[in-house]
Amino acid sequence: TRTFNVVLNTWAKRGTREAGAKANELLLKMEEMSAVYRDRISQPDIISYNTVLSAWSKSAGYGGQAPSDTKEIVGEEAAHKALELLDRIERQSYRIKPDRISYSTTIAAFANAAQTCESGILMAQKADALISRMRDRMGVEPDDYSFNGVLLAWSRTSGGMSSARHCESILRSMRNPTNVSWSTVINAYTHAGGALEAAGLLKEMEDRARDSARHQSSKHASNTLSIVVYNNVIHAWSRNTDPDASKYAEAILKRLESGSSSLNLPKPDVISYRLVLNAIEHSKDPNKAERAKSVLDRFIASIPTVSDPNTINTQLKDNMQGAYNSVLAACAYTPSNAGDQARNNAARILVETLRDLNNSKDVTLGPNQESFSIFMQGCTHLFRPGSSDRALLIKSALQECCEGGFLTAKIWDKFCNASSEEDVQSFLSGIEKGDGSFAALPCDWSRNVAP
Repeated sequence: TRTFNVVLNTWAKRGTREAGAKANELLLKMEEMSAVYRDRISQPDIISYNTVLSAWSKSAGYGGQAPSDTKEIVGEEAAHKALELLDRIERQSYRIKPDRISYSTTIAAFANAAQTCESGILMAQKADALISRMRDRMGVEPDDYSFNGVLLAWSRTSGGMSSARHCESILRSMRNPTNVSWSTVINAYTHAGGALEAAGLLKEMEDRARDSARHQSSKHASNTLSIVVYNNVIHAWSRNTDPDASKYAEAILKRLESGSSSLNLPKPDVISYRLVLNAIEHSKDPNKAERAKSVLDRFIASIPTVSDPNTINTQLKDNMQGAYNSVLAACAYTPSNAGDQARNNAARILVETLRDLNNSKDVTLGPNQESFSIFMQGCTHLFRPGSSDRALLIKSALQECCEGGFLTAKIWDKFCNASSEEDVQSFLSGIEKGDGSFAALPCDWSRNVAP
């Protein structure tokens, strides 16, 4: 049995689409050998069954239709296979009994399936029902892992605020919910658009952490909440329609930056800054350009200094690029009724941000096609039509764009629409057979355009 369990565990840990079917196939062979040869050595034990349940749980996390020429069973079907196996274990209670792990792993299967199938709410209801079943049928008391699996299932449905509130009701029924429990419910409200509810739960988490710290010695009072929790609430505000939503998101960021004397707050990470910039970018605040630039400056300052900027990892560079583009967008889409001072500030920051991006110490970081497109949009929106400043900025940006190989049809159209016929012809003067269409432009000008 031990040897078979090692192989079963290999499939469960691999967690591939076919893991559940392969592990179950081996389990059936174990049962067959045990029955035919009356061989107790190959007789499955509770570890065998729980391991196969784990494999089914992993397969349940894969969506899509399994190819007909394979033995793959995924998504909702895999979750139901886990439930069928649990039924079989219960029927063998004279020999072997399902334990807490058996039920919790089956719950996890439905939680994983909830995010991959259309009937997510049904999957959550199945997970929910297993809590009562483990108590009533086998007298097994659910633990944190069991409840957290049900919470995860409900948080992954498309049930909106109704599912999020059900999540919270489960949370309130738990004797000792963990930080994972609270975080999962906050995540449910985040995806349901319940920013106010998510923020309220975060405050409760902080209050609980303070109470816990007061009852512990300073040596153990490190009740730091995860940055993921704070990012979820920031994300909730970034998607909220409240006129002050971006300010609430930024207030959380500033609190993380400043720290707290009564709570071990986590430091903001790249995601924190990107989410706040996204919230500011899409707000209608007349001063959003200045606010976005301030957040960008603090983000750049938070990045540890390295001797060679070119050693910064690709993911961080992508986020830095996105942060600069968010500031450009905040400038470009400053409300028309923002007032002269706010619009002038936005115009100044627009130019400064593109310049800073061009002058980055990291030679691999610079404007991309999105940067140039947003910049031209900003020039068109913030500078007076026909002004020499506008014409010069747009022409200079287009020149840089073409030299960098980032020209797209959209950028070319923006240049043509914002420029005089004379300026367009002047730009095309050195091009053979240039008829003004994008198709006639040199391919080299678009060599680095992302698909």
